[in-house]
Amino acid sequence: MKKPFFKKLISNFREVILEETGSEHNPVLQVVLYKERFQLCTRTAIYSYEDKYDNFRTAFDQLKITEKKIENTLLLGLGLGSIPQMLETIYKVETDYIAVEIDEVICQLADRYILSDLKSNIQTFPIDAMNYFQWYDHRFDMIAMDIFQSAVVPEEFESVEYFQLMDSRLHEGGILLYNRLSNTALDKEKNEGFQQKWMSVFPNGGLIDCRNNVIFINDLRLIPQ
Repeated sequence: MKKPFFKKLISNFREVILEETGSEHNPVLQVVLYKERFQLCTRTAIYSYEDKYDNFRTAFDQLKITEKKIENTLLLGLGLGSIPQMLETIYKVETDYIAVEIDEVICQLADRYILSDLKSNIQTFPIDAMNYFQWYDHRFDMIAMDIFQSAVVPEEFESVEYFQLMDSRLHEGGILLYNRLSNTALDKEKNEGFQQKWMSVFPNGGLIDCRNNVIFINDLRLIPQ
């Protein structure tokens, strides 16, 4: 969607609410223009922020993602589509996407504001990620796990069994990135326990520090030295 010039100008000084709606999964959803970029916000979290979605951008930079061969990508959690937008417009990565997003309203907003302007092939599935894995057995070169309920990752997506399920959908040498908050002492404490489970499935794995977030990766050897 083209950003109105006047609102884009104002957004450099304050947030401009473009649309407010809600759903059974997210009672409040706001599309905000800030610093000339679209954000998707709930009451307590920002789900998307175009190229300023710094957690994944930091991970892509460290991975030197432009040097990777990525033909297909699974997005678990869509937001407005910051990840495919960054990969296409900043990194010039050509990859097909399957986007799994339980909230159909978010799928509609993503298509309206960002996805419709991209050239990439993006199939959107408005279903729960667990259901997707039960019904489909595609394998991917990259999986980006970015599922939140406001600022919380649902518990069913933090289990060893779920890590193994994602791993089973990766091609050999594939990249798995898992986004988590890390801006409070409680977040950091939870991430310590999370990391122990993660390493039990991915012994060569680790994390990428992204200031207020961390991105867990399945294999640190994927990051060029």
